[in-house]
Amino acid sequence: MEMLGSSLLRTTTPLLRSSSSSLFPGDRPSDLLFSHASFPSRQRIGLARRVVRSPVAAVVLTERCVRTEAEEKPVWFKVQAAVTVRRRKQEDLKESIANQVDAFLDKMGKNVVMELVSTEINPKTRKPKTSNRAALRGWFEKKNTKAERVVYTAEFAVDSSFGEPGAITVLNRHQSEFFLESIVVEGFACGPVHFACNSWVQPTSVHPNYRVFFGNKPYLPSQTPAGLRELRQQELKALKGDGNGERKLTDRIYDYDTYTDLGNPDKGIEFARPTLGGEKMPFPRRLRTGRGPTATDSHAESRVEDPLPMYVPRDERFEEGKQEMLKAGARKAVLHNLVPLLVAYLSPESHDFKAFHELDNLFKEGLRLKRSLQDQLFHKIPFVTKIEESSEGLFRYDTPDIITKDKFAWLRDDEFARQTLAGINPVNIERLQVFPPVSRLDPSAYGPPESAIREEHITSHLNGMSVQQALEENKLFILDFHDVYLPFLDRINAQDGRKAYGTRTIFFLTELGTLKPIAIELSLPPVRPGDARTKRVFTPPTDASGNWLWQLAKAHVCSNDAGVHQLVNHWLRTHASVEPFTLAAHRQLSAMHPIFKLLKPHMRYTLEVNALARQILINGGGVIESGFTPGPFCMEISAAAYRDHWRFDQEALPADLIRRQVGMAVEDKTQPHGLRLVIEDYPYANDGLLLWSAIQSWVETYVAAYYSNDEAVQSDSELQSWYSEAVNVGHADKRHAPWWPRLSSPAELSSVLTTLIWLSSAQHASLNFGQYPLGGYIPNRPPLMRRLVPMEGDPEYEHFRADPVKFFLSALPSLTQATTFMTVIDTLSTHSVDEEYLGERPDPYTWTGDGEMVEAFHEFAAEVRRAETEIARRNADPARRNRCGAGVLPYELMVPSSGPGITCRGVPNSVSI
Repeated sequence: MEMLGSSLLRTTTPLLRSSSSSLFPGDRPSDLLFSHASFPSRQRIGLARRVVRSPVAAVVLTERCVRTEAEEKPVWFKVQAAVTVRRRKQEDLKESIANQVDAFLDKMGKNVVMELVSTEINPKTRKPKTSNRAALRGWFEKKNTKAERVVYTAEFAVDSSFGEPGAITVLNRHQSEFFLESIVVEGFACGPVHFACNSWVQPTSVHPNYRVFFGNKPYLPSQTPAGLRELRQQELKALKGDGNGERKLTDRIYDYDTYTDLGNPDKGIEFARPTLGGEKMPFPRRLRTGRGPTATDSHAESRVEDPLPMYVPRDERFEEGKQEMLKAGARKAVLHNLVPLLVAYLSPESHDFKAFHELDNLFKEGLRLKRSLQDQLFHKIPFVTKIEESSEGLFRYDTPDIITKDKFAWLRDDEFARQTLAGINPVNIERLQVFPPVSRLDPSAYGPPESAIREEHITSHLNGMSVQQALEENKLFILDFHDVYLPFLDRINAQDGRKAYGTRTIFFLTELGTLKPIAIELSLPPVRPGDARTKRVFTPPTDASGNWLWQLAKAHVCSNDAGVHQLVNHWLRTHASVEPFTLAAHRQLSAMHPIFKLLKPHMRYTLEVNALARQILINGGGVIESGFTPGPFCMEISAAAYRDHWRFDQEALPADLIRRQVGMAVEDKTQPHGLRLVIEDYPYANDGLLLWSAIQSWVETYVAAYYSNDEAVQSDSELQSWYSEAVNVGHADKRHAPWWPRLSSPAELSSVLTTLIWLSSAQHASLNFGQYPLGGYIPNRPPLMRRLVPMEGDPEYEHFRADPVKFFLSALPSLTQATTFMTVIDTLSTHSVDEEYLGERPDPYTWTGDGEMVEAFHEFAAEVRRAETEIARRNADPARRNRCGAGVLPYELMVPSSGPGITCRGVPNSVSI
C-alpha cells in the first residue's frame, strides 16, 4: 500500500497516521506512525530493509517488502478532528426530546458529515482537493453528557498531495440545529489547523446545503489560495441573499431597509409613525426583515410584537448568558411595576410624588399601598398576598450611585455642572465662542436668532472678568439645546402632560478647574411667524422663590439633556450609525479577511440589540416615547440631528473634541495624545483619550501588517466594497456628502477602523452603563417634564409659592412614569455574565492564524489594563475635583473591566445592550 510521498518526507511535521488496515498483522491502523524523515524502528517494520535514498521517490510498502518507484500515485493517510459543540445550559422538554431523537437518528446513520477542503486545486478536475466525507463520532454515546461543551471526533482520509486544509464543510442531517464552536484538525505537516466556527448549523430539512467554515489563517482577496476562491465567493453570496421574501429566524442573510416598522397604523392613527430613511427624513439603514405591509398603510411594515422574536441572522442572536440577564430584568420589571400600577389605579391621589421621602422609599423599602388598601386587596386576593410575602425585597429598587455618597448632591449647582463633564452625557458641552449665543434656525419661522442672555445677567459671576475677557481666556462654556428642541415645541407642548423649552445654559470655568452655571435661558417658539419668542433668563438665586425657580429651570435643562443623550448621542451616534458598517462587513468581507477578523468582536449582539430597540424601545408607544418629553416626536428629533449634524469624520474622539472646544480641545503635538484640552480636568475626555490611543495604536499595527502601501488598500476589492456599500447604501441619504473620509491609504483605513471600534466600545459604554447609576434618581435628570416654569401672575404661580416642593415634584414624571423608566434603564445598565470587554477575546490565541497579530493583540490588552490602572490613580487624585472629593462620584465609565450587573463601569467590545 502506498505511504508517505516524498513531499511529506521532506517536511518537518509531527507523526502522521497511516490509513492502512492491513500493513502489519496485529497492529491497529492508528498505531502505525511515520516521522518526517525516517521510518519507525526496525523491529516495528519487520522485514523492511530498503532505505529511501532519493527525495523524489515514493515509498511503497507491501506486507513483506519495501520498494521504491520513481513515480507513484499520492498515498493516503488519516487525520483527526476534535469538534467542540456547545450545548444549552438549560433545555426545555421539547429540546430535550429533540436531542434524544437526534442521538438515536445519529446511531442509525442520519448524522453530521464533514469534509476537509484543501487550499490547493486538483490539476485534473480543476476543483479544490477534498478529503473523504467523515461522520462525526460520539453523538449517541455522549447524548446524556451534562457539560456545556462536548467534544466529538471525526477522522478524515487525505492523500499526500492534499496540501494544507483551508476550509471544512459541515452537513447537519439531524432534526435540530446545533451550535458549532470550533474544530481543530491535527495530523498535517503545517501543525494543528484551527477553525473558529461559533455558528448555529441548521439541519438539512431547513437549509439543505452544507455550511462552510474557513481556517483561522487570514487572506486578503488577492492572496486567497486557489482552492478557496470559489468557496469565498459562494459564502459571501449566501450571506447577501437576493433581497426578496420574508426572512426566517433560521436565515443568515444580511440586507438593508429603511425604518418602516416603528409604527403600527393598524392599531390606530395615533400609532402611525413616519418612515426614517429617505429624502423626506434621512436616517441610517437598518437590517431588512422582509415582513409584509400593514393592512392600513402599504408603506409601513407589519410588526412583530414582544415577546415574539424579531428577525436577525441566526448567529447574531443573544447567547444564553445575555438571554438570562434580560429574562431576570423582565421578572424584576413585573414586580417593580406591579405595585405602582395598583397604586395609580386604586389610589388616584397617589399618582404624583408628594414629598422627597416618597422617592427615597423606593430604594429603602419599595412602594407600599396604604394600609386600608392593603386590607382590601392583599388579604382578599391570595395571588397578590403571595407576591407581597415572597417578593418583598424585589419591590425595592437598587439605590442609584448618584445618591449613595451625597443624598443632596443633585441639588447643588457644582454637581449639575460637573455632570456635563463626567456624567452620562458628557459630549454636548462646548466652548462658547460668540456672546450672546446665536441660533442657526430660520428667523422668519423662529424669530430673532440672538439669545436673551445679556452681559448684565452674567457679569457678576465672572470673578471680575469682562465677558470679552472670559471668552478670550476660554472661561465660558455652553450647553445648547435650543435649536434641537425649538422646531418641535409646538407639537410637544400640545400634548397632555408634556412640557418643554429650547434651553441654553452658560457655565464659567473657575480657577479650581470646575464649572459653575451662571445663566439658563428657556425659550418657546413665537405664537405666530414674525412674533417675538418667549424667552426667560434665570441666574443663580438670591432668595427662596428664586431658588425653586432655578431648580425648575435646571430640571428642564436636564430633561432636554436626557432626551438628546438618548435620541441623538446614544441611539443615533452609536447604535444606528454603526449598524450599516456591520451589515456591510458581513456582506462584503469574507470571514478570512483580516479586517473582518479585527472587527468581529466589535459587532457582537449589535444587530439584535437594535432589532429589540425597534420592537420595544423606539417604536410608536414604546418605552422611549412613554418616558421622554418629546413623546411621539422622539425619533423625528433623532432624524433631524442626523440630517443636520451627523458627520462620520467628526465621530472620532479627537475630532469631536476639537469641534466642540475650538471647541473643547486644540491640536498640540507636545501633548501625549496630540491634543490640549481647554478644560484640563475633563474626565470623559481624559480617560477617553487613553482608550482611543490604545485602540488607535492596535489598529495601526494591525493594518500595517497587511497593507504596506496605498496600492494594497486601493486594490483590495472586498475592503473597498465594504466601505462603499456602508456609505452609499447604509448611509444612502448622506452618500454625496463631501466630508466622507477616503479609503485609499493605510492611514485612512486605520482612521476609519479606529473610529468604528471607538464608537462600538468606549463611546457606547460611556453613554450607556451610567444610565441607572446616574439617572435612576429621577430628580437628578428627569427624562420628562410635565409643567412649564410658572410666571408671576399665572394661576399656577400661587400653587408654586404655596408648596414649591409639591409643585416641583408634580413637574417631574408621575409615579408610574418614573418607575417604568427606572425599570428599563436598570436593565439597560446591566452587564451580562457573558460580556466581552475591550482587550478580551473568547479565543485569544486562535482568533487568527497570524502569530504576530496574536502577540500584538496581547500588547493591546496590556495597554488597556495600563489605562485602567491610570484611571484608578486619577480617581484618587484630590486635585481632580471633577472626579474626586467629598460626595463626588469617581468617573469609572471608561474603566475597561467589570463584573456582571449594574456597576457604572466596564467597556464591552461592542454595542451589546
